[in-house]
Amino acid sequence: MKWKTLNKSKSKDIIKILLANRGLKSKKKIEEFLNPKKPDDLTTKDVGLDSKQIKKAVQRIKQAIKKKEKIIVYGDYDTDGICATAILWETLFQLKANALPFIPKRKEGNGLRVERIEEMAKEGIKLIITVDQGIVACSQVEQANKLGLDVIITDHHIPDKKKPKALAIVHTTKLAGCGVAWFLAKHLQPKKKTDLDLVTIGTITDMVSLIGANRSLVKYGLKDVQKTKRHGLRSLYDFAGLDKKKIGTYEVGFIIGPRINAAGRMDDPIESLRLVCTRDENRSIALAQKIDQRNRERQVLTGKTIIHAREIWLNEGRESNLIFVGDESYQEGIVGLVAGILSEEFYRPAIVFSQGKEFTKGSARSIKEFNVIEAIRSCAGILVSHGGHPQAAGFTVETAKITILKEKLGKIAEKKLKGKHLSPSLKIDIELDLEEINFELYQQIMKLEPFGQDNPQPVFVSRQVKVIDARTVGNGQKHLKLRLSAPLSRLVFEAIGFGLGELLSQLSPEKTIDIVYNLSLNEWNGNRKLQLKIKDIKTTGI
Repeated sequence: MKWKTLNKSKSKDIIKILLANRGLKSKKKIEEFLNPKKPDDLTTKDVGLDSKQIKKAVQRIKQAIKKKEKIIVYGDYDTDGICATAILWETLFQLKANALPFIPKRKEGNGLRVERIEEMAKEGIKLIITVDQGIVACSQVEQANKLGLDVIITDHHIPDKKKPKALAIVHTTKLAGCGVAWFLAKHLQPKKKTDLDLVTIGTITDMVSLIGANRSLVKYGLKDVQKTKRHGLRSLYDFAGLDKKKIGTYEVGFIIGPRINAAGRMDDPIESLRLVCTRDENRSIALAQKIDQRNRERQVLTGKTIIHAREIWLNEGRESNLIFVGDESYQEGIVGLVAGILSEEFYRPAIVFSQGKEFTKGSARSIKEFNVIEAIRSCAGILVSHGGHPQAAGFTVETAKITILKEKLGKIAEKKLKGKHLSPSLKIDIELDLEEINFELYQQIMKLEPFGQDNPQPVFVSRQVKVIDARTVGNGQKHLKLRLSAPLSRLVFEAIGFGLGELLSQLSPEKTIDIVYNLSLNEWNGNRKLQLKIKDIKTTGI
């Protein structure tokens, strides 16, 4: 793996350098970052929403409530979509609207479906409000209009040049879908002070930028996640073995979010909606247990599918710039996870699909050098539906056309990535001497939390480090436990390298090493120690 070091430190400038690395150089930007607005103080201008569209949406919703018209909150099955659905539906419920939530199963595909709209029209639905989807649903909205249904779209995905002819479009790419839903809910019920827990979970899990308005939502919202009064979330924390007081972006992104997502991946996403919305503590325990089990099943299935997909790729297409694999046995709910792991392992854009008799559903994950939604949209003529972001997207295609799609996307990838050396690089913020590390520096770094997309946990490199002690630990001895010091220094740091156990044979007290790491705090039995979380190691000699 290549190392790309951005700066060598001058002690007093470390925080300034870290901010600059995140594009924060002016006094105004730095102040906004270090002291973000409280969520309730954010304006529509701050988040890129059109206040006229919000006003139109609010007027139509209030009219529907007054006339007791049937309303559907039409959601999406991922964690962001589930949180967005819960936020808007609960708000409407509290306003005594005749509203119901609807979240399609993955096998139906995401987004508005014409057949569902037609069913809803027959059931007397008069207003559909989408959350976390709908911005590319031109034909679906057109059909709804023909059937006498009004559609309000709330979404954050990238739009096509042509926008749907909806009654109102509440859209911005600056927020997650739950953030957009939360803003509309705020305008419907201005005095409402809840739901930041769901906004925070959806925002972190959807991996949107944590600079700007999302930073405000997550920084303040994490406290609401920790102190949530939602029985479902509290039960989920218990089954996941989480300490509520220590829940941060990692716990949300890698423990809580995936569990909420698991119901939709494996079965029915409405189970997760019931979990976050239930007011019955006993029911919340049963639902959390079921969803935790679904997550375990998802982990096993994902592992098996990764092994199978990797083998196909290595046998058939490893020279290509695009990974494109699939099988009839692949479950739709986990192909995105598999694509993400293959993309990271081989550093290629990856598309993994679940092949059906008539239709095939695919999910894509990409690298920074390749805009995957742009590539997929260039093939729109042969697709049934599609949507997403530059780094993550999905589509449905007729199974008879899957080979044509593979050829088209393969040619696009070869053209876009021709001549580029595709290998992952480790972006390092600053080169530090170990002597510069202390509790004061750690406390300054923590002011940059919450870490996430566009604001990663700072990465440091230190060179010619002495290895005092090295051993492997953990299940299968996969992890590396170290005690390190700087040359000519008595200062010793403990370090842990997860998944780096295989490097043990290269280490000895006679050789110095260069290390790339994050700085963390290890708390155990009332003791607090700074610890280096090693990301990569290079031996440098004596």
